[in-house]
Amino acid sequence: RSGQLDVRELISLYPFLLPTSSSFIRSHPPLHEYADLNQLTQGDQEKMTKCKRFLMSYLNEVRSTEVANGYKEDIDTALLKLYAEANHESLLDLLVSENFCLLTDSAAWLEKHKKYFALGLLYHYNGQDAAALQLWVKIVDGDIQDSTRSDLYEYIVDFLTFCSDQDLVWKYSEWVLQKNEEVGVQIFTKRPLEEQEKNSINPDNIISCLNKYPKARVRYLEHLVWERKIEKEKYHTHLAVLYLEAILQLKSVTTDKHTETTALLLKLRSLLQKSDLYRIHFILDKIQGTDLHMESAILYGKLEEHEKALHILVHELKDFHAAEEYCMWNSENRDTQYRRRLFHMLLSVYLNPGTPDHALVVAAVDLLNKHAAEFDAALVLQLVPQSWSVQLLSPFLAGAVRQSIHTRRMTQAALGLAQAENLIYKYEKVKQKGTPILLSDKKVCQVCQNPFCEPVFVRYPNGGMVHTHCAANRHLNSNLTHHSSSPSNQT
Repeated sequence: RSGQLDVRELISLYPFLLPTSSSFIRSHPPLHEYADLNQLTQGDQEKMTKCKRFLMSYLNEVRSTEVANGYKEDIDTALLKLYAEANHESLLDLLVSENFCLLTDSAAWLEKHKKYFALGLLYHYNGQDAAALQLWVKIVDGDIQDSTRSDLYEYIVDFLTFCSDQDLVWKYSEWVLQKNEEVGVQIFTKRPLEEQEKNSINPDNIISCLNKYPKARVRYLEHLVWERKIEKEKYHTHLAVLYLEAILQLKSVTTDKHTETTALLLKLRSLLQKSDLYRIHFILDKIQGTDLHMESAILYGKLEEHEKALHILVHELKDFHAAEEYCMWNSENRDTQYRRRLFHMLLSVYLNPGTPDHALVVAAVDLLNKHAAEFDAALVLQLVPQSWSVQLLSPFLAGAVRQSIHTRRMTQAALGLAQAENLIYKYEKVKQKGTPILLSDKKVCQVCQNPFCEPVFVRYPNGGMVHTHCAANRHLNSNLTHHSSSPSNQT
């Protein structure tokens, strides 16, 4: 440092570290008598290792100082070679940050030391993504050996996700999907949205590409429907059909309740319930003749054919809890009358079976006692059989009476508040009328100065009162009006 040594003098002592393209010639007269590191250490490997470790430390320190001016390529290339030879962890840090490593020399050195992942990073830094991917793919496929990263496949997927070269993405999409559909599809699902709107990597092209990969296609459609919330009928319908086909395929293979089948059923039901964009009749036609009764009920509900839906839930599935849930979710964001109509419809299904069924009677009683507030009590009492005891319906009746009393009291409170508000408005109206006009036998006409004999008078804008017959005199009338000093808004 003190002698401002040309750093290349130091690097030149180490064989092969300076790039072949370097024009460096040692100073003359020479600064020392040593040809290179081998002569200096006389073949002592331990001393040679220490010298290389020193040079690594020194070059790393000076590469960002004035000493490096003009020699950045020589310094960084030498540092890369030292790191690669010593299998040093800083090699990757050097390649992913700003560096001036010369491509030709560095690539040959990394290949010699079998640092293929690092070589890929070098290619990427120099804008040669195609060469980098080709190398990394060979590592994953086992064509060349490099254990630098055990998660290299995931790294490639992530690299392609943010790769701006769409031709490269399409070129390697088949490869990543063949390796792992669920992970590989991330090159499309995690892609920046703004990029998908202006090039060939758009939803329709992606779905076409994924036709051979069913799991990836379903995952991508889920991404469009649930995450990006794209409101296009074809995506919602396509996803529903894929769920349905997968479920029927699994059911044809085994009759047992498979975990995968259950998960798909839950996804299908969620889509059918929450989405309003798929083609209902199209899906319903595909379900006809299958044992997917719950899904059929949901679809009939979407078509407002609630009686059919409830009939399926009650008579086909005998799932009374599901029937209650059906009434609840179908009446979300609807008015009270709509909700009440659904619950009355369910009660009718329970009370009017084709053949007597004790289970339906129990379900009807439970429904009434559990959801008393959802029913019109007077209508219910007309529907229930005369044979039912008061004790059987006591929770319902108690709830109905409580609800009735509550409604009555709330109505009375609302009426009282309305009456109070009306009184306030009346008071405001009286105030707006201003001061009342009082007429007594002491008041005299401003024209004739005689008192008023009857409660009939004319009032002028200035507040003066005159007899009606005096007001008939136009001259006086106009004269009085002309002399008015304070016009009034009263008549």
